[in-house]
Order: sequence, then structure tokens, then C-alpha cells
Amino acid sequence: MDSLSQIVLGASVQGTLLGKYQGRKAYLYGAMLGTLPDLDVLVHYPDPISDMTYHRGFSHSLIVLTAVGIIGAWLISRYHQWRNMPLPYSKARLTLAMTLALTTHPILDSFTVYGTQLLWPLQESLSLTPFSIASMFIIDPLYTLPLLVALLLGLIKGSRLIAFKAGLLVNCQRFALWMLLLSSSYLLLSLGLKYHAQSQAKQTLAAANIHTTRLKTMPALPTVLMWRTVAEDDQDRLIEVRGSVLDSRLPEYRYLTQYDNSQTLRVNMPAQSRPYAHRLDWFSGDWTGYRVQMLPATSTTSDAAEQLVVDDLRMMAGDTAFFSFVLANKIGQGAPWQSITPIEAPVIKTDGEPEVSRIELVKQGFVRVFDESVVDRGTGWKVVE
Repeated sequence: MDSLSQIVLGASVQGTLLGKYQGRKAYLYGAMLGTLPDLDVLVHYPDPISDMTYHRGFSHSLIVLTAVGIIGAWLISRYHQWRNMPLPYSKARLTLAMTLALTTHPILDSFTVYGTQLLWPLQESLSLTPFSIASMFIIDPLYTLPLLVALLLGLIKGSRLIAFKAGLLVNCQRFALWMLLLSSSYLLLSLGLKYHAQSQAKQTLAAANIHTTRLKTMPALPTVLMWRTVAEDDQDRLIEVRGSVLDSRLPEYRYLTQYDNSQTLRVNMPAQSRPYAHRLDWFSGDWTGYRVQMLPATSTTSDAAEQLVVDDLRMMAGDTAFFSFVLANKIGQGAPWQSITPIEAPVIKTDGEPEVSRIELVKQGFVRVFDESVVDRGTGWKVVE
């Protein structure tokens, strides 16, 4: 999830457990612990595939973060003993607060489609792909808002809400707990809506007489209203299904024809490119598509260059993948592929066609949420009767 969601989650967790004793500091400490796992973005690797697949690794491990929480709480308690400053709460409560503020970060991340290595360093040795529940978009304001309100009240009021003399909202600590329950209920709702969207996608594919071997469903927008399913049929062709939970009909579908030669390209790629491809396949659960991208001829050669590109199919807007990498290139028809250190794939604009930004695609997606008639059949979308 986005950094703000992780900050307010960590703050609300520590505010719930220690707000009564630490006041405003509980929310500040929790916010810092909540964002700590994402500091692994400061570690840079020699290529973008490694940057992508090593993110949410060691710093998002429940094993590592639990150890950090336990050791951190022990060190803090020892420091207070050394300064002869007894803690106003038990060491067990401090340990629980620190551990939960840290470990809820990767647990929340695992609800997105990206992939989180909750069991690092055992993840790869156990042949487990990163956890990807894929019921939440990486940004969802409806999840974040209740926790943000809890953080702001905790920072402003400290521990007590004077407006409430008794009852459920008598203090900030209890208010933070209720906001945590509300946001957690939203997570449960996302699971139910994903199950519904996946069921609808299966009905669409069955009605279109498409026999699939596997599929994966995920949110298509920063909301749990619009869903996208990627499927593979028994001829290794890739299909995309898209629909809103507000639709009165089954979702639309289309073939991702740009990946029709994906299996052939995967088999024929240079040997030096295979480790990068295998790692991305593992990280995405084999939800990758391989295609050839043409580059225009340059002043140094009369032949157009070709790039062997791999896309992460789980995160796409229109035909553009958010994570797209060049593994090899060649110049001239019939020339062999030459392996390169992976780079981010450039977006090639077709002459005469307007370039559509990702923001514009998101805007179009929100229009589609509330209007099932908005189906661009010119890009291959079909509606089952």
C-alpha cells in the first residue's frame, strides 16, 4: 500500500495499545514504525528487475520484523531500567505494540497484487511465490481515511476526547481501535467483492466458450468497485476480463493479442536473459507476457531495432504495463537476440495516434465503473450476450 496508509496504520496500532500511556508520542512512534519496512527502497540494485523483485523482501518479512519488535522492546525496557525510569506499562504490552506496528505493514501490503515476501528468507527455498491476495489497490482512500482521522485526533488531543464523557469514544485510544476495526472490515469487504468479481469473470469466460487453465483477479482502480481478471486458456493465449460490481450484465473480455507469441519468445530468449526472466516469473507467479517491440531506425543504421520485452500482466492500464522490461535486442531481420542488462521498456508511440497518459486511463476507468455501456470495442473488447 502507499506510504500514507502504512503511516496511519502503524500510528493507529500503537495509539490503540499505548495511547493511554504515551499520548501523542504513541502516534508518532507508531507512524515511524509503520513506515520503517519501506526504507528498503533506499537499497539500489544493478537492474530494474532486481529493484522490483527484491523490494518487499527482507524488510517485509514477518520473521525479521517480529524479531526487530521483540529486540527493540527489550532494548527500550533495559534503557529505562538503566536510567531508573520504570515503564508505566508492561514490557509485554510494549513488545506487542512494537511488533504489531511493524508486522501489520507487510500484512497490509500482501492484500495488494504486487507481492510480499512474508516468509523471507524461506520464501524462495520453499518455492513459494510472494504473497499476493490482490483484493486491494495500492492506493485506496476509503481504507486510509478512518485511520488518518484516528492519527489526527491522537496528535491533536493526545489521549482524551473531551467531547465524550463516557462510552465507546471516551478517549483517543478507544477511537483508534474502532477505526482499526472499520478499516479491517473494509479489507474483509474487498475479499468478498473479489470473490464476486472472480465468479463473474468465470461466467464470462464460460459464456464465451473459453476454456481457461488459470486466472487471477485484482482491482483495476483505487477502489473495490472495478475489477480486472487475467486468464490463460488451454492454447496458452491470454485473456483480460473487466467489470464493475455495479454492472447489471457480465463483464466484458478481450484477447491480449500482443502476447500471442509469448511462449515462443520465452523459449528462444538468450541464455543470459533467463535468470532475470525466471526471477520475474517467480515474483509474479508466472503472470508475465513476452512480446517484441520495434524501435525506429537510427542515424547509424538503416534497420529498425527490435526489443524483447517482458511485462508484468498483473498491473496494467489499457495495453501499458506498469512494470515492463527489455531483456534483449537485435538489429536486422534474422539476426539473433543479444542479451542486455535489463532496462525499463520505453513506451513507443504509434504515429498518428494520440498518446494516452495513465492518469487519463484511470479517469476513463472511473467513468466505466458507473456506466457499463462505455466499452471501447475498437480495442478488442467484447460483451457476451
